[in-house]
Amino acid sequence: MRKQKAPIKCYRSTIEEGRQEDQLTPINGFVPVLVGDRGEELQRFLVSVEGLKHPCFVRLLEMAAEEFGYGQRGVLRIPCDAQHFEQVIAKISKSK
Repeated sequence: MRKQKAPIKCYRSTIEEGRQEDQLTPINGFVPVLVGDRGEELQRFLVSVEGLKHPCFVRLLEMAAEEFGYGQRGVLRIPCDAQHFEQVIAKISKSK
């Protein structure tokens, strides 16, 4: 019997005022990601590492590289609106 994979998990949290991005502590097995377009308030998500290699998430990573380069420091930032990011995560979860 083939073992079924669990859906990709993603948690949304808020950034506390006065706290630096790189001070955000991730949960074991999750990567912190800041999501937001220019001029938009950043939303913090914790994404399970299992989802990072999915083609949809890879495209988001490519967008980040185009916008910010490969030398980002601190928490990974994705340049898209939070609603679109949540839709991508939902699509990844359904494909598992």
